[in-house]
Amino acid sequence: MTPTPWRVVSSETVIADQWIRVRADACVDAHGRDIAPYYVLEYGDWVSVLALDEDGGAIVVEEYRHGAGVIALGTVGGGVETGERPAEAAGRELLEETGYEAAELVDLGSTWANFGNQPNRVHHFLALGCRRIAAQSLDATEDIVVHVLPVDGLDALLHQGHHLLTWYKSRAWLDH
Repeated sequence: MTPTPWRVVSSETVIADQWIRVRADACVDAHGRDIAPYYVLEYGDWVSVLALDEDGGAIVVEEYRHGAGVIALGTVGGGVETGERPAEAAGRELLEETGYEAAELVDLGSTWANFGNQPNRVHHFLALGCRRIAAQSLDATEDIVVHVLPVDGLDALLHQGHHLLTWYKSRAWLDH
């Protein structure tokens, strides 16, 4: 037997602002069971960038993550703006968050952020030959510390899904 998509009976926007749209769907599955409300978090697409400097050091960012209430190390990343290509967003976020620019940007493909309740994708990039050309240009809510760390052992320092996935995709590309 093949799984069958749920039928959406109704859909209501619960929250809509500059950051997110939350939708409450009333659904019926293939067996006639009601599934409601089922919340869908509608974010825009994201980029995640593992940046390597000209000496091969990993440029990573450390910042406060309010959802988990932790200060964490991660890859460079952020949202893809309306009308912007993911590669453009990757280069922009790298420059804004770190002041670095890549000599080469490798597209490592995309994955779902969380296909259980989010329709957006994370676009993974490897930035090579990065050199610092400017100061950080952070958003008003960002407080980011930039670190350049050895690539070896970096996976043990990254503790969140898309950061680790970008790391593993980058390693696979570098090792090919």
